[in-house]
Amino acid sequence: MSGPSGGRNSRAAPRDGETGPEAVARYIRKLIFEGRLEAGQRLPQDEIAHAVGVSRIPVREAIISLEREGWLRGENHRGAFVLPLDERAVTDRFALYGRFHGFAARRAIDHLTPEDLDELEALAAKLADATGATAMERANGRYLAKLVSLAASNRLRAVLRSTSQIVPGNFFASVDGSIEIQQRGIAAIQAAVAAGERERAEQASIDLHAEQAAALVAVMQRPGGRTGRARG
Repeated sequence: MSGPSGGRNSRAAPRDGETGPEAVARYIRKLIFEGRLEAGQRLPQDEIAHAVGVSRIPVREAIISLEREGWLRGENHRGAFVLPLDERAVTDRFALYGRFHGFAARRAIDHLTPEDLDELEALAAKLADATGATAMERANGRYLAKLVSLAASNRLRAVLRSTSQIVPGNFFASVDGSIEIQQRGIAAIQAAVAAGERERAEQASIDLHAEQAAALVAVMQRPGGRTGRARG
């Protein structure tokens, strides 16, 4: 591999107007997901700074965040190195997502008012009716945000804010079958929440995320699969 640009003669990545460490971190995640930065490779910090249009300072700040998230491993006096993004990494990450949102569902059941349940039901119905990746991303975000808010756990919100999406951009546009998987899974979670069944709600979240992990692994394992095909 010749570097994050994908080739020695490739142009730098297009600028999107954002030049902070968050933009750098998103760019690095994208390179890793697409296989343009490989496991064990030393992160080419100067190339990345040039590609995003920043100094080395935002790159170093991004590296700190990505080490916490499990994308990179720092070594004293040697730099940062890419960690594997393989089946185990994906399944581990989604297992955590499943338990985080399962915890949210359990806690939400403890705090639900009839008005809260009506709002959650309405959001679940919109998600069930969503067609296309963009509408699904929006509906899913609203449902999960409401579920997490009903859990009334500042610690959970902090943990979820510190986690990053594996797939750059819209997950539902890149992973075949993910919309249907999410609609089935959220319906199962919502049914358990409405029934006040904590264990069933938690297990439904774990099962949903395990199924999404398997779908993503299938995409990653096919030739050229990580780049995906965007579907509106």
